[in-house]
Amino acid sequence: MESKTKILIAEDEFIIAMDIKKILEKLGYQVTSFVGKGADAISKAEIEKPDLVLMDIMLSGPISGIEAAEVIKNKFHIPVVYLTALTDDETLQKAKITEPGAYLLKPFDQRGLHSAIEIALYKYKMETQLKLKTKELEEEKIRTDELLHHILPGEIIKELNANGVITPRHYDSVTILFTDFQGFSQITNSLPPAELVKELNEIFSSFDVIIEKYELEKLKSIGDTYMICGGLPEEINNHAVRVISAAKEMINYLNERNKNSKVNWKLRAGINTGAVVAGIVGSDKFTYDVWGDAVNIASRMENSSDAGKINISGSTYNLVKDYFNCEYRGKLSVKGKGEVDMYYVKEEKA
Repeated sequence: MESKTKILIAEDEFIIAMDIKKILEKLGYQVTSFVGKGADAISKAEIEKPDLVLMDIMLSGPISGIEAAEVIKNKFHIPVVYLTALTDDETLQKAKITEPGAYLLKPFDQRGLHSAIEIALYKYKMETQLKLKTKELEEEKIRTDELLHHILPGEIIKELNANGVITPRHYDSVTILFTDFQGFSQITNSLPPAELVKELNEIFSSFDVIIEKYELEKLKSIGDTYMICGGLPEEINNHAVRVISAAKEMINYLNERNKNSKVNWKLRAGINTGAVVAGIVGSDKFTYDVWGDAVNIASRMENSSDAGKINISGSTYNLVKDYFNCEYRGKLSVKGKGEVDMYYVKEEKA
């Protein structure tokens, strides 16, 4: 059985209130109660939670019908229909501020009362659905933005939202770090798949926290390879120092973790500094990536490193030699680039 629409009457003339009550009940509405003061209308609305309030603009007591309606609409979100014999512009302008569902001028008939109530209820229903849909869209946008922040740098998201596209950009100097795990094939064969993924997820999640601390950008993780970059999309001067500091902290984290782990994770790190082009690839699944010889050299630095070591190129060494003690390792032949100097990073200088 469909429940009746509940209506609260706020009218300070008793005879008029009784007439309205009879008409409403005849029309099939349920009258919860009727009051003659603005303060009583507010308290009854809070207690009874009616579907609509019929509100006389002029009520007894210090709180007018307009003031009571404003509280009821804003605090309890209940639609209001005004009853009034006043038609002067000043009163109507004050009433409009509260955005009533309808106005009903006294004297009124049954048809006018019925129409005003149904219009107000329909208007309130549509406004409620619109607010709900707007809220859902806002929540969806928040979820989308959160997902994008896990994929793309913040500055890139701003550009994407502002322009709808991302323009590829050249950077004169960035520092790139590649890491992987020595003996990863053996670890893969020794662990069940679920446990392997759990281990990698825990380690890479900790790496994410470290690079966020140094304000670096994670580019990708593929298998056991973890790639980050310093100096983009926002350019900074000390990106090489930050990347090395992050790499050292990653190694220290694993050394501590290995004390209580069944797997002895041994990290190799390779770093190079140089020019790159950065941009977005993909139309459905975005990836922020970098290209250039600097990327290839960084990868070669990592391949030529040893467990627990940070192998850097000569270009990176020139930027960090005043901050870290380094051990010269000799030269590495790189196709198209000739021979590249290599250094192991030792301790930080005092």
